[in-house]
Amino acid sequence: MNTVPEMRAALEARLPEMLELLETLVRTPSHAVQPEGVERVRAAVAVELMDAGFSVEAVGLPMPAEEDAWLEELMLPGGRYGPIGPALLARRPGSGRGRGLLVGDLDTSYGPGAYARFPYRIEGNRALGPGIADMKGGLVVLTAALRLLHDLDLATPAETSVVLCPDEQAGSLRSRSLVRDEARGADWCLCVECARNGGSLMGARGHIGVARLDVHGKETHAGSNHAGGVSAVEALARKIPRINAVTDPGRGVFVTVAQVGGGRRRSVVPGDAHAIIDVRTPDAATWTSVEAEMAAIAAAEDLPGTTSRLRIRAHRPGVGWTAGTDRLIDIARDAGEEADVHFDVIRSPAAGSSAFAGEAGVPVLDGMGPIGGDLMTDHEYIEIPSLIDRSLLLALVLHHLATDESFSR
Repeated sequence: MNTVPEMRAALEARLPEMLELLETLVRTPSHAVQPEGVERVRAAVAVELMDAGFSVEAVGLPMPAEEDAWLEELMLPGGRYGPIGPALLARRPGSGRGRGLLVGDLDTSYGPGAYARFPYRIEGNRALGPGIADMKGGLVVLTAALRLLHDLDLATPAETSVVLCPDEQAGSLRSRSLVRDEARGADWCLCVECARNGGSLMGARGHIGVARLDVHGKETHAGSNHAGGVSAVEALARKIPRINAVTDPGRGVFVTVAQVGGGRRRSVVPGDAHAIIDVRTPDAATWTSVEAEMAAIAAAEDLPGTTSRLRIRAHRPGVGWTAGTDRLIDIARDAGEEADVHFDVIRSPAAGSSAFAGEAGVPVLDGMGPIGGDLMTDHEYIEIPSLIDRSLLLALVLHHLATDESFSR
């Protein structure tokens, strides 16, 4: 019997189960500030992985470094890093070559209350709901592909590890070391974030971080001593266009003043103001250059009598496109030809948990999840037929890697 038609038929027969799991996951609120929901997602996925022959454990994670404590307010508004629960680590030996790492996330960007305004639903060939593309649909693809390989007794890598992080939307500051340590023992890494732009994989990902700019002026009463005040809000407003202008798509640089605040009350000249800034570059060298540009803007006294402080941190290293990436892409394209699943491969300015596998020097191919879009909005969706296509693609890629000598040690 031809293996690929058999695999596709098995996935098509399992689609109702896949949709049931998808609905269960999406209906479970699992922002990082909702550790009980994250744990329920972890438990549901663990059952699927055990059915695929994996041993599964919950791994406690270290707290972020002390110098990163200030990031908690930016990364996890309204929450704390302490209550974040364990990651999922699963392993399974196989009959083939090499050691592989599969990476995904248990949490979503949608905080408390999201489901009330944006419930799970199916509209035609699309399923919508909080975190369905980023990346609960990817968890469904991951488990379906691994169960397929197990049920059909197809060759898989000598060892396959799975790491699912509970804090990706909080910066992965606690799970970073686990992903990196697992990657150091692997030959390659695949990540099940959703496919981009109608199906594209990601061969490189951005070097990203955040910054907080605090501006201080002088508070006075807005009526009786207006002239004696120095407005921190005005000083910040003068800096914002210059900060945003650091963006240079030609260099792969995207700098966005995303949140601003300031002032204590209506009748007082504001003595304090702040901005939270998203910073994305293609690599560490460009980051250093951009950081210097932003520091110069922060230091400039745009309004006499004001002072500023810039704190900036690259919390996700870039994933570079290497010769190993090219080989992974070749294997994925061969698998795609067999499955009749075709795709482009892009360089993405976004980042995710796969960043830390790249940090360990392992070739990474991301976007193995279903086709989806409108991430982090109340229209986030996946294409239902792509659950089958991408599960088949992932299973075939793993099967091909098990027989490929490019990465085996």
